[in-house]
Amino acid sequence: MVFKKGKAVNGSFLFIKSFDSDLDYPRFGFVVAAKFAPKAVVRNKVRRMLTQSIWPELLPNMSSCDTVVVVTKKIPEKIELVKDDFLTTLKRSKIL
Repeated sequence: MVFKKGKAVNGSFLFIKSFDSDLDYPRFGFVVAAKFAPKAVVRNKVRRMLTQSIWPELLPNMSSCDTVVVVTKKIPEKIELVKDDFLTTLKRSKIL
């Protein structure tokens, strides 16, 4: 449902698709393809880092929507660049 009817916002390393939901809380899904991060350790590290960047401070202030975050480019050496891109893209999509 999110991919079919959601609103997309592109960032430098990722894109976000979001769709309003009837729930009282936001839900997130993170997709990091093996094409962009060949090792599972790196993919899981990116997922954890993205989750930790919104939990627990930002999550209560977000609107209730279903959101899918898809990494679309090769992960740089400094993973913090992806985190910064994620937060900037969240602000542009008006989820934050």
